[in-house]
Amino acid sequence: MENLKLHKPGMRNIKTGIGVMICVLVGYLNIIDNTLFAAVACIVCMQTTVKGSLTVGLNRLKGTFIGGLIGFIFVLIHPGSPILSCLGIITTIYICNVLKINNSITIACVVYCSIYLGIGTNSPLEYSIHRIIDTSIGVVIGVCVNYFIYRPNYLNRIYNEIREIENTSIKLLKSEIEKGTHVDISSLKTEITKLEGLYKNFLDELEYSSDEVDNKSINRTINKCKQIYLHLQVLEHMKDKCYLNKENYIKSKNLYDKLDKNVEVKEDVSPVYNYHISMIIERINEIHEIEVDDNI
Repeated sequence: MENLKLHKPGMRNIKTGIGVMICVLVGYLNIIDNTLFAAVACIVCMQTTVKGSLTVGLNRLKGTFIGGLIGFIFVLIHPGSPILSCLGIITTIYICNVLKINNSITIACVVYCSIYLGIGTNSPLEYSIHRIIDTSIGVVIGVCVNYFIYRPNYLNRIYNEIREIENTSIKLLKSEIEKGTHVDISSLKTEITKLEGLYKNFLDELEYSSDEVDNKSINRTINKCKQIYLHLQVLEHMKDKCYLNKENYIKSKNLYDKLDKNVEVKEDVSPVYNYHISMIIERINEIHEIEVDDNI
């Protein structure tokens, strides 16, 4: 319990609550038949990005339509039959696979069962129509809340993460140069993975934004971060003791306010080592020049 830390709710958490609240309010107005289906659709649709919300929402609508249609057909044949309930599920999953909407299988099967097993109403056609309407309204509410309420500024978060990668790279390189021993670069790998995730979300959001951003420039910067990691990875696998040459020593002095005086400098001793050190310093300097106002 001592290690338990309380964090404030995230915006996705808050937006999900707001979306459900709107669904309940719409239910009070008798616009929807079953608030539960609308609220569940809204919760499922509340993804990290607007594109994610639309994708999940459309999958849910497709699944609801297929499950509703098959459930309606099978209940006309003979409701509540164990054999037909099995065949109906098989048919539902098969159709979803044929239409290549595998993400809709679960909801399609749930809607099929709710209709075929007689949950909610004695009229399968009416029930099917209501489920599609309820789900559609929940999806629309979820997408709108995600779009209009506090959309994440992924561009700024990308910029901040690049600054973090720059600082981490500087620290790792300093340790490599001063101690003469290879450092653990797993932390840098973690930060680059986080940056790539932010960039993916940024691209998804860019489809629904009027902002003009040079995303190719961002991609080039990410590649520079990955190059730093790759060069450090090569250094990590070098077994012999290596020495800086004079040129890299001067570059290092320019990079750091203070550098250990015991750093050994030897010319023409570790050419491969110095090549990678030089590339790392160069990439760090390039990243340092990046400004968010220049669209990264």
